[in-house]
Amino acid sequence: MYKKGINLNTVTVETLKTLPGIGDNLARSLALHRELKSEFVNPSEFSAIVPEHVYSGIVKDYNIYAVSPHVWKSRVTSEINKLYSPDLTVFFSENSSLTVSLNRDIYVINIPAGIKLERDVLHETGAIAGLKRLMGWRPKIKALVLTGSPDMDTLNRFLARYDAASLFCAREDDMLSAGSKQKFITEMIMAQKIKVFSSAAKIKSDDFEIKMFAPSGDSPGRAILIAFGAVSVLLMFNMAEADQMALIHDPAARGLIPNAVCAYGAAPVGIFMSFCSSPELIDIRKKKKLISDGNLIYAS
Repeated sequence: MYKKGINLNTVTVETLKTLPGIGDNLARSLALHRELKSEFVNPSEFSAIVPEHVYSGIVKDYNIYAVSPHVWKSRVTSEINKLYSPDLTVFFSENSSLTVSLNRDIYVINIPAGIKLERDVLHETGAIAGLKRLMGWRPKIKALVLTGSPDMDTLNRFLARYDAASLFCAREDDMLSAGSKQKFITEMIMAQKIKVFSSAAKIKSDDFEIKMFAPSGDSPGRAILIAFGAVSVLLMFNMAEADQMALIHDPAARGLIPNAVCAYGAAPVGIFMSFCSSPELIDIRKKKKLISDGNLIYAS
């Protein structure tokens, strides 16, 4: 579970007074310090003003930041040292595929080229992991999400390699017809682990959520929102301008304000980015992964 972030350069006096051990006088002293210096440079200035036992009590439940108001509004930072306990990692792969890792839970969106996930993604390395594989062990993933119609042989080979708790697909009919001849796909069907990728469908756990949006009709466009704590990233897969306009008018997309957008295929148009409150556009051709502590996002 992520810790809520308190940014010393944007927090109000009223919010400061809600923190354990911070009364009226101390809250005003902190606000005055910020006013005189223009901003806090680092959290150590905060710890120098408040008593040690008060500071210790606060950091049990909060992460303390000293970032600019602009960064705090966008929630995207270029400084990795601003992150605390970056539990969420999004790994970009080839073939419009990515893997989401949160507290050792693995979510795969689209099958990666070669069907293999990197070892550091799976948290399984060394001789023991290799021996377990030889004995038939399959690494567990929480969910496989497909944004299009996969090749059934490739899908079956992926499921033979990884133990997926659930599978979200664009069209269930494809799985029931073409996939029923494949051993591991059939096992998923029989166990009722296959679900339809429908608009506003969710995968949810504590402070983490994957929410899916699918335009009506036969459009191949899909959008996925990954949210963790106070931050979210919108992934767009082949979302043509018509699909983006459809999402704007989709009631399920009301209040869609991602902090960052990653586009596969068609680029987001200006009116769509305005609808999303002008989030940061991340160039996935130049970035390998995103990491987050639930308060800020760092792309590398």
